[in-house]
Amino acid sequence: MMAHTYYLGIDAGGTQCKAALYDKDGNCVGKGLGGPGNPVNGLALAQNGLIEAANSAIKNANLDSVNVQQLHVGAGIAGLHLPAMQQAMEQWRHPFHSFYCTTDLHAAVTGMHQGQDGGVIILGTGFSALGKVENELHAIGGYGFPINAEGSGAWLGLQAVKSVLLAHDGIGPHTSMLAAMTEHEDVLTLASRLNHASSTEFATFAPLVFAHAEQGDLLAKAIIEQATEFLQRVILRLNASGVDAIVLVGSVAQRLQSRLKKPISECIVQGKASAEYGAMLLAKQHTPNE
Repeated sequence: MMAHTYYLGIDAGGTQCKAALYDKDGNCVGKGLGGPGNPVNGLALAQNGLIEAANSAIKNANLDSVNVQQLHVGAGIAGLHLPAMQQAMEQWRHPFHSFYCTTDLHAAVTGMHQGQDGGVIILGTGFSALGKVENELHAIGGYGFPINAEGSGAWLGLQAVKSVLLAHDGIGPHTSMLAAMTEHEDVLTLASRLNHASSTEFATFAPLVFAHAEQGDLLAKAIIEQATEFLQRVILRLNASGVDAIVLVGSVAQRLQSRLKKPISECIVQGKASAEYGAMLLAKQHTPNE
C-alpha cells in the first residue's frame, strides 16, 4: 500500500505529451511535458513520450520520494480510435502502478465537462467530434485527411488550392486568392509542391481563406460558408444524440463560432477543465481496488 496516492493525467498528441499530476483529492501538484505520444507515428516513441511526461510532472512537483511505479495513470492518446493502436497500448508492459488509456477526444470530453455529459468538436488542422451521454460515447469523423476532414484547416486549404488552379486555367470563377498564392511561386511549382502535401501543409492556407472572405472574395466566402454549414450539421447530430453542451476546440472552430445560426449556437459552452484533468478522472474510475 502506498503512503500517498497520486494520479497522473496525460494528453498525448502527435507533437507532445502534456501531463498533470494530482493528489487523491484532485489537487494539481505538478505539470510536465514529454515527446510525441501518437503511436501511429511509432509505438516505442509514444510510450517513451508518456514516461518522459510522467517523470517531468514528478520533478515539477518536487516529489523526490515518488517515482512512476507509484502512479495511477490515465492517458488520452491521439490515434487510439484505431483498434490496432488501442490494443498495442493496452498490451504495453508499462512501468506505472496502473494504466488506463483511451482516445484523446474521450479525455477531452471528460475534462471539459468535468465528467458530466457533453460534447467536443475539434476543427483545427483536422476534424473529429465526440459526445458523451450517460456513459455512452457518440463519435463523429476522425477518419483523416483528405477523405474525412471537411470544415478543417486542411480542408479549407485544399478547397482554396483547387479553386485557384481552376481560376488560373480560366475554367473557374476569378478569385483574389490566385494572386496571393502565386506571389512567391508560379502555379506549376505550387501544384507540384502540394501534389503529395500533408494536412498540415494545406492547413497553412486556412488563414488566407478567412482573410479573403472578409475582403469580399466570393469563392473564399463560399468555402467559409460551406465549413460553417458543416459545423452546424455536426452540432445538430450531437444534439440529436442527446448532447446539449458542446465545446469547440481548434483555431478554425473558434473563427467559425460567430457565424453559427441561432438557436444552433446556444449549446456552445466554454470548457471547464483540461484533457489532462479528464484523463485523471478516467484513471480514478479505472483504478483497481486494492
